[in-house]
Amino acid sequence: IMSSGFGIKGKVGRCYPFFADYKDCMQKREDPETLKVCSPERDDYFECLHHTKEYARVDTIIAQKKLNEKSAAESNDPH
Repeated sequence: IMSSGFGIKGKVGRCYPFFADYKDCMQKREDPETLKVCSPERDDYFECLHHTKEYARVDTIIAQKKLNEKSAAESNDPH
């Protein structure tokens, strides 16, 4: 489905623009360093598909929030 550009509902898939950018980058190069050169496009495409950076950021925010709440609770504790 991705290579066609159509999503499940018949519209352009949410990650297709990133896939198209990555594909264009790969097609423009014939050297063995293509993967390194096209790495930003690949990263954007994979992030759109899997949201790994987004999830990691959310986990970091949640962990910091818990630390802040724990610290606030300890500073308010009279013991």
